[in-house]
Amino acid sequence: MKLINTIFFMTLFILLTAIMDKQLLSRSLFELFKDRVYTDEGLERVENFDPDNEILFLPELENKEFFQSINDLSICRRKEVRKYIYIYLTTGREYVKRSLENSEVYLDIIEAIIRENKMPDEIALLPILESGFNPYAVSKSRAVGLWQFIRGTSEVLGLKTDKWVEERRSIEKSTRAAARHLRNLYRIWGNWELVLASYNGGASHVKRAIQETGIENFWELQKTDALRTETSEYVPRFAALVVIYKHQELFDIKEELTINDIPETEKVVLDYPVNISTLSRVTGLSMDTLKKYNPELKRNFTPPYYKKYTLRLPVEVSDRIKKNEKKICPVRFRYLKYHTVKKGESISRIARRYGARAKYIILLNGIINPHLIHPGDKLYIPI
Repeated sequence: MKLINTIFFMTLFILLTAIMDKQLLSRSLFELFKDRVYTDEGLERVENFDPDNEILFLPELENKEFFQSINDLSICRRKEVRKYIYIYLTTGREYVKRSLENSEVYLDIIEAIIRENKMPDEIALLPILESGFNPYAVSKSRAVGLWQFIRGTSEVLGLKTDKWVEERRSIEKSTRAAARHLRNLYRIWGNWELVLASYNGGASHVKRAIQETGIENFWELQKTDALRTETSEYVPRFAALVVIYKHQELFDIKEELTINDIPETEKVVLDYPVNISTLSRVTGLSMDTLKKYNPELKRNFTPPYYKKYTLRLPVEVSDRIKKNEKKICPVRFRYLKYHTVKKGESISRIARRYGARAKYIILLNGIINPHLIHPGDKLYIPI
């Protein structure tokens, strides 16, 4: 009878282990990160944590794919990941909160593009680390946008930067460029840890580190001095942020977030260049919302070299645009001429030369004072 009871309880325990949420069994793991204020003692406690002796259950990590280890929390067996979870929940807590709030605005758009490119959903969270989901972010190295592209990389990836647009700030275009870049890196490495390290430090830097050490496993490579510090920290930092994002409630951070209503948006193609101040006034849409969803625009005008330009706008605005198209798009043309201002020329003289209207030249080129044009200035002339 005693043997039967023992077998029964062992079987029951195995069944409960199989059907219970592993996160529940690992709940005491989250208790490890209750500190709101950083202390050396707190960090030491987190780093010295022994999951095999201090909690009921944490999945094994060995030979596990990177994102699988994040999803089942076995990544928390890594001391360096626990370290950054602790740091982000203490000294970095305000940054994390702001990033999570910002992500609500853009994440649906980004996730759709990442899925379209058949990459893990978690890649859509990389802007938390790169920019805090702020498209206007600029780093010390002059990297720009959600995905933090430097100028040279963005040009190779086909992102335009001129006086009208900064496409590194475009939500959709920069994400598509990032997806192409990450897919190319994955073709090289076939391993997401090395892909992420290369995204930060460059594929050539990671390749040299591997050649110098003969080590192809990121976590082993990280233990050497072959990688730059920032690149060495990049992967565990990202892993920590994804764990926090996925478990906001268990880390007691969700309740601290301020999430505003996020409108459903769609892409709207405009047949002619548009002054977004006029678009705002006619449709009643705030300039803040226009700029939030179209941060690539550097001026109040969509680029004049596009006869058709796509803006992302709240769904309810489409009908208002159709009803007020002539007010919104007053500058209409068959094509554009590109004119370089010569000495002695004025707007009116240039307009007469091309048979164009001076006020449309002023409007189209965003000229504040038409009396202050200079030789060498470049103007678009609507014909």
